[in-house]
Amino acid sequence: MDEKLTAQLQEWLNTPEENRDVATGAMLVRRITRNKLLAQNYERLPSRFGKMVEYQLRKCLPMRLDKKTHEDVVRMTEEVNKITKARKLDEPVPGNPNQSEERRLQKTEPFRSGKRKDHDSLPEDVQACYAENLHLLQQMRLCRAKLLVIMNTTDNSVCQDNDRYPFVKEIIRLDEQYRANWQKYDEYVTPDGGK
Repeated sequence: MDEKLTAQLQEWLNTPEENRDVATGAMLVRRITRNKLLAQNYERLPSRFGKMVEYQLRKCLPMRLDKKTHEDVVRMTEEVNKITKARKLDEPVPGNPNQSEERRLQKTEPFRSGKRKDHDSLPEDVQACYAENLHLLQQMRLCRAKLLVIMNTTDNSVCQDNDRYPFVKEIIRLDEQYRANWQKYDEYVTPDGGK
C-alpha cells in the first residue's frame, strides 16, 4: 500500500474546499481508480467535477486508512458469504408479511430455541444480549441487501473494492457482536449455578 498516496488523499480532503486544486484531486482519482475514462473526464473539466472528485477520494480513503488491499477485501467478501449462509441473510424471513421483520425473526428457529428457560430471571444486561441480537440480525440483513444492490448495479468485475468495503466490514463487525452476545447469554451462570 502506497502510504504517500494515502497521505496525499488526506491532505487534499483536509484542504478547505475553496483552496483545493481540483486538477490535482482528479490526478489522485486517476491513480486510485480502475475507471480511467472517469478519471480522464475529471482531469479535462476539473471545475465541473469538483464534488465528484471529492466523493471518489472520500470513498477510497477509509479502506486505505485501514490498510486494506484488494486481496483483503476479497477475503472479507468470502467471510461475508459464509456469514450470509450461516445466518440465512439472503432468505426471506418466514411468517406473516404483515408483521414486522423483528417479530417474524423472533419466531425463527435460532431465536426460539436459543432463548433460555430462565430468561426472565437473568440480569438485564444478559437479557439485553438476546434482544440486541434481533437488532443485529436485522442490521446484517440490511447491510447484505445494500451490498447486493451495489454488486448488482455494477458489473461485479467493475464493482470496486471501496464500494464493497464499508458493507463487508460492517457485516463482519455486526456478526462478531452477534456471536459475542450469544456467548455471553449462553454462558451466563446464575447464582444458583444454573445455565
